[in-house]
Amino acid sequence: MFRDESRFRRHRGACPYYRENWTHGDQRTPDGELLLYEVYCLKGWPPTSTDEQNSCMCSVRRCWRNGEDHRITPEESAATRATSSA
Repeated sequence: MFRDESRFRRHRGACPYYRENWTHGDQRTPDGELLLYEVYCLKGWPPTSTDEQNSCMCSVRRCWRNGEDHRITPEESAATRATSSA
């Protein structure tokens, strides 16, 4: 699992585990392209293609990779924060 950070952007219509970290400045990819944002998955499965990213953005109720239900309760959210800060 990946640690959630307050700077990560969440999307209302996307998977609850999908996060984006928007970059500023002149950061570039290894291919020399301008990097706009980094994509993270709190489950450790970030999308590696445009098709996979689209699946994450359209998967509101279940993870498209493993079918796991996305009902995250406030207790689970607090437990995740407590675990990641330890």
